[in-house]
Amino acid sequence: LPFNSTGLARYDGQTSVAEAINVVSLDGLGGLLRATVILRGDAVPLTPQELKDMNTNRTITLLSNLAIRANFDAPRIFFGKRQGRSKNAFKYLPLQLGPISDVVLDTSFNDQFVRIGMGGTSGTRFIFTRTSDDDDEALEYKALLQQPPAKKPKLLGIMTSILLASFYIAFGNGIKLAASITPSFVTTSAAFSPLVNLLSAVKMSVGGLMRITAGVTGLLAGLGALLIAFSSGGIERDGMQAEAAQ
Repeated sequence: LPFNSTGLARYDGQTSVAEAINVVSLDGLGGLLRATVILRGDAVPLTPQELKDMNTNRTITLLSNLAIRANFDAPRIFFGKRQGRSKNAFKYLPLQLGPISDVVLDTSFNDQFVRIGMGGTSGTRFIFTRTSDDDDEALEYKALLQQPPAKKPKLLGIMTSILLASFYIAFGNGIKLAASITPSFVTTSAAFSPLVNLLSAVKMSVGGLMRITAGVTGLLAGLGALLIAFSSGGIERDGMQAEAAQ
């Protein structure tokens, strides 16, 4: 992309020549849920000395003078739930987790249809095709990157709530509670007998499964809380731990 297309560049136009965007998106439950990971970085050309050093004793294809170093921000992660019937209308929980990173990339061929890239260290080739200007899915990253990452206290509160609720079901009386708080007129009325029977069936037949599921969910929530609390990359834009090279 052209320099600072997203407005999030960490380098000035004299240092960076372009913007690099990597997007991975996964859908689940028939498109009801979506997880998207975005790496946004600034493309900085290699200096003549860096290019010479990397090509010295190189046993794979030599890097060209088009080689750049993509300095990526901390990964942006978006967990979304579809809203309404539109396949692309999602409500997202935006996160920013992990450290900043960088990678050397080269371009061996580029035209209006195809770009062939190469990993600077591995020599792995990547083939990309251009999308149309009206491809909503290909352009989704632009709107996502404008969403501010969720604040750490909010995320820790969510994870802690999930952890406590899950462990209550797994090791406490969460399943029994559903039956105990049912109003007496429900349990004594013939009209509600199917509901009472259903609660009993759930308690007896799938209680164990619910406890296992809740335990695993609580464990994942606890690990997520630790990751958020001690993430080296932070989860807020102002918390990124690297500054642009001067």
